[in-house]
Amino acid sequence: MDFPVYSAKSKIKAWALLTGVILLFAIILKIAGIMEPYSMKTLDILFRLAPLPPASPQVVMVTVDQPDVDFFKEQGINWPWPRQLYAPIIEFCQRGGARAVIFDLLYTEPSFYGPEDDQQLAKAAAGAGNVVFACFLTREEKGANPQEAELLAKAGLTISGPPPQGFPDYRAVIAPVAPLVQAANTLGNVECGPDPDGIYRRLPLAVPFKGRWLPLLGFSAFQRSAAPGEWRFDHKALVHGAYRLPLDSQGRFLLKFRGPARSHKRFSAANVIQSEIRLRHNQPPLYPADAFKDKWVFVGLTAPGLFDLKASPVSPIYPGVELHATLLDNLIQGDFLCPAPVWFQWLLTGVLAAGLSLAVLFTSGLWAPLLALGTAVVGFLGLTVLLFWASWWSDPVLPGVALASSFALASVYSYATEGRQKQAIRRMFAQYMSETVINHLLAHPEKLKLGGERRRVTLFFSDLAGFTTLSERLQPEAVVALLNEYLSRMTEIILEEMGTVDKFEGDAIMAFWGAPLDQEDQAVRACRTALRQQAALIDLNRHLSGQGLPALSMRIGLHTGEAIVGNLGSQSRFDYTVIGDNVNLASRLEGLNKFYGTGILASEATVAESSDGIEFWELDRVAVKGREAPVTVFNVMALRGGLSPAQAAAREEYARGLECFRRRLFEEAERHFLAALEKWPGATAASVFLGRCRALQKNPPPPAWDAVFRPDKK
Repeated sequence: MDFPVYSAKSKIKAWALLTGVILLFAIILKIAGIMEPYSMKTLDILFRLAPLPPASPQVVMVTVDQPDVDFFKEQGINWPWPRQLYAPIIEFCQRGGARAVIFDLLYTEPSFYGPEDDQQLAKAAAGAGNVVFACFLTREEKGANPQEAELLAKAGLTISGPPPQGFPDYRAVIAPVAPLVQAANTLGNVECGPDPDGIYRRLPLAVPFKGRWLPLLGFSAFQRSAAPGEWRFDHKALVHGAYRLPLDSQGRFLLKFRGPARSHKRFSAANVIQSEIRLRHNQPPLYPADAFKDKWVFVGLTAPGLFDLKASPVSPIYPGVELHATLLDNLIQGDFLCPAPVWFQWLLTGVLAAGLSLAVLFTSGLWAPLLALGTAVVGFLGLTVLLFWASWWSDPVLPGVALASSFALASVYSYATEGRQKQAIRRMFAQYMSETVINHLLAHPEKLKLGGERRRVTLFFSDLAGFTTLSERLQPEAVVALLNEYLSRMTEIILEEMGTVDKFEGDAIMAFWGAPLDQEDQAVRACRTALRQQAALIDLNRHLSGQGLPALSMRIGLHTGEAIVGNLGSQSRFDYTVIGDNVNLASRLEGLNKFYGTGILASEATVAESSDGIEFWELDRVAVKGREAPVTVFNVMALRGGLSPAQAAAREEYARGLECFRRRLFEEAERHFLAALEKWPGATAASVFLGRCRALQKNPPPPAWDAVFRPDKK
């Protein structure tokens, strides 16, 4: 078999061409924006799997959850609550020294309970002086708004520099009722949309509205506490002095989540209200009076029926108030999630594409390219996680596409050149050799020459008892289907144990271990295969019974010895097979099972090489046809330590009976064989010897009797 050889120079040319094609493909994907949705999904995976920094203890939430709604309902106060019920929250926060109280609640319509209700909340907010209320920008025309001018005066920002593009065109602002606008320290916008897939990952810090910039709720509270100075846009960032907030091309800030919902400390709204009321009456509060000292306190809704739940990377159900809390948390801690520089992304993409192409083209076999691929994948994913932990977002999708493309294209090239030889070998041997054996032949194709070698092998023969009779009862189609299913299951087990299937003869299977690979544990593998096949046959028989088909019974013979192994046949057609006298012995052992009612028989040579891993049962000495010396045969019972107590006890009784039998003590032997059957009824060979003992007691053997069984048929 002659195959072409491909030079290193041709591989280098192919490598350069493949790398260029892959990078061009990556550039096209990037420009077309095809990878953006997948990039966001990988970011979600990182948020769920990578370690995240803890939430800032300075940002806390007072939430209206279902137990809070239920508590006040029991007090006769139904939802929606009177607005004055929120006033104790503000007063408790003021009492404890909170830095700000931020309401993620819209009070855009007068209170259902009357103007006094709004005044009570406004009075508490004005007294605290640090309350931030929410407003809502809309793209619809709403007509004149008397609160608009005051709202912009309080909350609007002037931001210099060239702004990002792509902001929505807002036409109006829906402001809180007039008393709350007047009482607020500042106001913040809560209108913000998700990414195209409906998940909230990025929020605009501020959006343009009528010549000013209206900040988002969390950013509004933060910028109010910042030092005096100008805010300006500068190269995908919002800058304030030395403070630089990274933005994307559309002016959005990428949130760095701290974990799933409830990552920030929560306080029950009902308990906060009760704490303030109890303090007014000189009673101990439910929460400590200084629980909110120097805290940024968000007030929002988390009850399922209050419709403020969003989808986020860390949870499909995420309270909207926690989005604003996460934004403020990021601004306070300053550990922003920054996109990696563009040059770094392309450098990583190029290195991965070039490196993996080189590895695939200059390695042989299956595992080396796969190892290179696995190393590259683990390496760049590990780098992605490490950078993410350090607050850098390096999008792994484009490098991943380059990696997959380079592996695919280089593999295709390799297949079209050097792979032809390997595929020819694989096609030739895949049906009856395990993957490991085939890989050995791929590495040593010289072994495919016509001829053979003497090797020590373990031989396997199996046959179905009475299958010819069974096949006469079935339709030909049923016979073929049954036989195919049986042979498929048994062959799979042989290959899993790294054996070589030599041939099929009807329902019989011939296989061997120890060639072409050296296998120190070849005998153990063969015995284990036989045990697994008998177990698989039980399962197969259950399946056949459900189809109304009769059960199958299998006999297996095993023997270890030297044989001639190699490619035998003509120059144009040959098989990798094994021949020799030891092959015949293994075949004879398979047939001997019928005399003992056993399923697996092994020779003493096989037992000698596998007794450390397999449980055997010495059955008899047999003079098989074609051999002068008798062979000691053993029943293969189980893996080492797998015998039941009953089987172990029966084996001991059988061994004593066998010793007595060979010493002509037939009556004593009979007692031991009976005891073996009583301890384990599955000891079918004991029944055979019971019959022999009784026959020999009636007709004693001649003096030259050697206790060797000589079958008169196959």
